[in-house]
Amino acid sequence: MATRADVLVVGSGPLGATVARRLAEHGRTVLILEQGPAISDPPGSHVRKAVRFRTDPDAYLKVAAAHLEHFDSAAPRDHLPGASVTRAQGGQGVIWTNLCPRGDAPWDALTPAQWDEYYGVAETYLGVQADQFESSVRQQSIRARIARHLAAHGRRILALPVAARFDAGDQLYFFSPYDILAGSGEVGARVHSARATVHSLVVHGSRVAGVSVGNETIAAKAIVVASGAIGTPWLLHSSGIRPTALGRWLSYHPILITQLVLDEDLCAVPGVSDRVPRLQIPPTDIAEWYTLILRDVSPFEPKEPDVNLHPNRLVEMQLLCPIDVDERNGICFDDSSRPTFDVPLSSADESRLAGAEADADQLTEVLGRYRNGCRPTWLEFGFAHVTGTTRMSATDDGSGVADYNGRVWGFDNLFLATNGLIPTRMAVNPTLTGVALAARIAGGIANV
Repeated sequence: MATRADVLVVGSGPLGATVARRLAEHGRTVLILEQGPAISDPPGSHVRKAVRFRTDPDAYLKVAAAHLEHFDSAAPRDHLPGASVTRAQGGQGVIWTNLCPRGDAPWDALTPAQWDEYYGVAETYLGVQADQFESSVRQQSIRARIARHLAAHGRRILALPVAARFDAGDQLYFFSPYDILAGSGEVGARVHSARATVHSLVVHGSRVAGVSVGNETIAAKAIVVASGAIGTPWLLHSSGIRPTALGRWLSYHPILITQLVLDEDLCAVPGVSDRVPRLQIPPTDIAEWYTLILRDVSPFEPKEPDVNLHPNRLVEMQLLCPIDVDERNGICFDDSSRPTFDVPLSSADESRLAGAEADADQLTEVLGRYRNGCRPTWLEFGFAHVTGTTRMSATDDGSGVADYNGRVWGFDNLFLATNGLIPTRMAVNPTLTGVALAARIAGGIANV
């Protein structure tokens, strides 16, 4: 294994891959370290490209969930039984659902023009598109019918941006960290990857000299920890880097999911191939949750008489309900640095969840009915989209772990690239925002 690099990135997910590609484009050599094995071929490509999921999309969630390492799936709701990490080449980026809306709660780390610039970079790296589903009969008919209902409440329904494209067989090819790096062309030769478990960062005063891997130290001019919103504070804590805000301010999305049987007049006729719809209803001040209508993942076992329905009749609805940002919510580490969680819901959070449940009923009445056995269900709390655990702050006042350039307060060459940097309450999927931040942060690292 190489023992030196210009920049060392711990974690091979979408944000780590983005940092590596961006730095390579700036002429830097990068070493990505990932402790997990390859679970796809080529390593870092998306698991979902397997042929079986083209004919049985409902099988995907169980397969993807098998690659999640839960901390305590029997924990009570407020202790996040769904909290988990993925240890694999490509991290979460090999099993994610590829949904890429722009963030709904920007903060002043960037100007509006800069946010637009870096969102554009992220969309390019991830191959994000929104118009390729417009030929779907369901896409058009669902949007036309539901738009009237939503307009009366000041809400909109829009095409959903997705990090995917249709291949020659009209099947979705899902982008992954492999594709981020492959898209860098010849400069990709500056990026190297190795499988290794990083036990700790090697700290010398205000600098990190490298990382400890087994009995050796891998040195670098700059270190980027891109190990997710749970793994990143975990590694910092294990390395003795324990600022006041570490692990605090945790926010996430409880996800309400259901599967619908659409009214027949909304669907292509049986025997006619129809692209799956992907639609979004952005949050508003009144309806603060984020609603998705698509055929994506399903945790359900449908019951008769709805077991053998034509795929054209089916869609899922997901409602992502953001939890308020609160300093008291977060991760605690025991003597072995293993994390536990404490995220009690406020009365406002509870009201928001109830509102999402009522909204699911109303939207379903507009579109059709619940599939038998697939009524609205909350996925395990903490299952997705954890943010805030290594939050950014404008000043080193104890409210943040890193500055607005992703540099850990008190260090010259230690940077973070994780959704844990996000300090605001986001309703939408945070991946695109995290990748945009990673692209911005990499630009600053290139000058270290």
